[in-house]
Amino acid sequence: MSLRGPDAFHYERAFQLMNWRRFAEAIEETEKWILEDPENADAYGMLAQIHMKAGSYDHAMHWSAEALRCDPENALAWFVRAVSLYSQGNEALFLEAAAEGQRIDPLESYYPFLKFNIYHKKGDFQAAREEMDRALRLAPDRSLFLAADSYLRANSRDFEGSLSSESMALFHDPEDDQTYLYLAWAADRRGDYGKEIEFMKNAIRIDPTDEQIRSEYLNSLQKKYWFYRVLLLPFIAKKRLGKWQFFLVWVVLWIVFRPFVLLFLLLYVLAYWLSKLLVRVQVFGWRSLFRKI
Repeated sequence: MSLRGPDAFHYERAFQLMNWRRFAEAIEETEKWILEDPENADAYGMLAQIHMKAGSYDHAMHWSAEALRCDPENALAWFVRAVSLYSQGNEALFLEAAAEGQRIDPLESYYPFLKFNIYHKKGDFQAAREEMDRALRLAPDRSLFLAADSYLRANSRDFEGSLSSESMALFHDPEDDQTYLYLAWAADRRGDYGKEIEFMKNAIRIDPTDEQIRSEYLNSLQKKYWFYRVLLLPFIAKKRLGKWQFFLVWVVLWIVFRPFVLLFLLLYVLAYWLSKLLVRVQVFGWRSLFRKI
């Protein structure tokens, strides 16, 4: 997007306000822009992006449609539509919008990153690898992508590669909550709970209002208690074994040491809830025990 004069002023001010999460002021600034130029696709696209950032996906879709009415090949409008559809879990329509967005703007690296997420969640690591490689070719220094690459490698049991990608992500001094979230997931997958807690602290410091980050942060804090970490050791072994190997080990243990397996499961449940209780007291205080968990 190349803007000049009043358009550039409105865009830059609205964009800065959006990044400061002052969404109401950003919307007001963009509405002034639209009043000055009612057929400006970039103005509608900016308004759509602000609503998308604020989580108002229905409004984002509406204003992106207005942008496309003015300019059917507006790159920002297609980007907002793709991200909004992805965030709403509409995979089929997201893939269609992303394909159109990539046709218009083939250098946008966020499209393959979102596709990576879809395939990764499905456990299709080969397709996820292909999309991540595309994202990194377009933006090799972006910390978020390097952190996601670390998570993918950890899930593929390439722990050395995961640590290498983690180092590269941190080298660029990220100040992004999602980057630290992916690094935390990668550390958890490797069984490095100290790093997981450290990364989650950074994530919640950057965005303490994000519900997913808050939930993940509380879960990570449970792992600072030694009695819970001890009972997680079999799960660390699971992350380093194939599924059939781990299943075979548990079958053998169940047949030979059934009482000990039952005792372990009981202790694990007790440790889980005790650590959860201690974290709640640590974060919210004793009075929180009298409210619904």
